[in-house]
Amino acid sequence: MTFSHREHLLLLVTGAALLGGITYLAAQQQVKAWQAARAQEDDVRRHLELTQRLIGQQSGWDRKLAQLRRRLPTYPATKDVTADLLIRLEKLAGGSQLSLLSRDVERESRHGDLYELSASCRWEGSLDALVHFLFDLQQDDAILDVSQLTVSPTDKKPLRGTLTVYCSYTRQTAPGATNAGIGAASATSKGGSP
Repeated sequence: MTFSHREHLLLLVTGAALLGGITYLAAQQQVKAWQAARAQEDDVRRHLELTQRLIGQQSGWDRKLAQLRRRLPTYPATKDVTADLLIRLEKLAGGSQLSLLSRDVERESRHGDLYELSASCRWEGSLDALVHFLFDLQQDDAILDVSQLTVSPTDKKPLRGTLTVYCSYTRQTAPGATNAGIGAASATSKGGSP
């Protein structure tokens, strides 16, 4: 069987088209894989840049943490802190003309060498008294934080509600004992209770 010049040309073009189509299909999979690898490389590069930027900020965060730890009150290892927290809350509320109707103190919790005590309080007073109380609470030298606050309007003039206050502090360690956790060296930097 003999092919004419035109048939040879058509056969060559058909073969080239078939070869081009197969190459395109195979290359398309490789291009998708390459694009996925490129996207993953970009994600890793961004993550690396973010991590390096955070590592560069470590000294600043360490300074802020050290400043906050210096502000923490330190109590003896066996002292019950509940009375001090309640006295502090009552003093702040009295200075703001906010009435604390009830106070319920939870058990002390420990997070490394930091301790936390929470008090849930029912309160009554004006909006102005509440704002002053919250402001005074933040200005107090101890680390106090309000995590939950509810306000309920009543038929009477004063407002009522509840709030939960968290108090953070450290404990003194016995001589020769180690205080494991974050920033153990600064845990004993402030002696005595506030």
